[in-house]
Amino acid sequence: MRPTILALFPRIRRLLRHAGLRIGALLLSATLAACGGGGVSLGFGYVDYDDGYDDYPYHPGWPGGGTSSDPGIFLIAGGLCPTCGGTLDGSGSAARFDAPEGIVLGPDGNLFVAERTSGTIRKVSQQGVAVTLAGSAGASGSSDGAGGAARFNGPTRLEADVDGNLYVTDSGNSTIRQVSAAGAVTTLAGAAGQCGSQDGSAGNARFCNPQGITLDRNGNLYVADTMNHTIRRIDRNNAVTTVAGTAGACGSADGRGNAARFCEPRDIEVDDDGYLYVADTANSTIREISPSGEVRTVAGAAGQCGTADGPGASARFCNAAALTMDGAGTLFVADTGNGTIRRIGSSGAVNTVAGTPGTRNVVLGPLPGSLNAPRGITVLAAGSLAATSQNMVLKLVPAR
Repeated sequence: MRPTILALFPRIRRLLRHAGLRIGALLLSATLAACGGGGVSLGFGYVDYDDGYDDYPYHPGWPGGGTSSDPGIFLIAGGLCPTCGGTLDGSGSAARFDAPEGIVLGPDGNLFVAERTSGTIRKVSQQGVAVTLAGSAGASGSSDGAGGAARFNGPTRLEADVDGNLYVTDSGNSTIRQVSAAGAVTTLAGAAGQCGSQDGSAGNARFCNPQGITLDRNGNLYVADTMNHTIRRIDRNNAVTTVAGTAGACGSADGRGNAARFCEPRDIEVDDDGYLYVADTANSTIREISPSGEVRTVAGAAGQCGTADGPGASARFCNAAALTMDGAGTLFVADTGNGTIRRIGSSGAVNTVAGTPGTRNVVLGPLPGSLNAPRGITVLAAGSLAATSQNMVLKLVPAR
């Protein structure tokens, strides 16, 4: 039986809505071209996403389309134009970021972002409202203090504990900083402006451009001490020790403790069993450190920058710079040089879940989409991820 005109209303409404979305996207693409050329695009294709568009601005799926559970790449906050940099608090596409790198999900459900160029730590709700938690945009330094009175110098990565405290690698200062949930900043380890490698008490220890940081279930911090090519530990007594690698020795050898070699490791993650995973960036590999200090290469091949899915040794990465792990032990990699997000399963097999290798722009919408040098990644709820790419904070929903 043919449908009545009343029965057709919902279908007509959806068709009109999606036609409007496609027209709006075309107008937005023209606007983007006018504000500086390429850099951000929108993926197209007719999919009935129900009420995803109606919910904007509270819906992170706009303008790529889709609901928060549909696979794809969606804007949370940041300027859609490739020249839309700077630091500005605001909501959704009205917010601005300046070279955001590390990102972490806090216990309160907010995202926290280390903004390297501006020297600030930003808080971003999952609905896209961005505010500055600590530091002052453009005012580089090393001062402890509350909120805007504190100063950072090129913060790159951060970690959160269950109380909402953040631990930040203040890379330009070669220090590790702590930011309370209220935004009070203190220096935890290292000395500002003193690049070196020294174990000992936190105040006497020295780091050199550290970039990665993670916190284990026992309260120990682990740091990828990038320009020392080592992995360091800060225990609960604030004593610093070197776990693996040798300061000043860039290499790729597997082995135990100081017999192992890394080359500019830029991120680190820990699982519930105490195994550490390292983005060994200059080697384009992913490394594992057992609780006993044994280092092995789990994916990629040292010195071979490329892009290939497959078993660990056959896979290829290019300057992978960020890691995160979900509750099932699946490791996700921001493969920065390839502009993709990769997944390493429990079997060690590597596959690409978002982005198109070799692209240098951002394409929102259905997967694979495109990313521009993603530098930070964290796990959200319900199988989704958040990442920093270009001057944006994005939500990624991999296909299941």
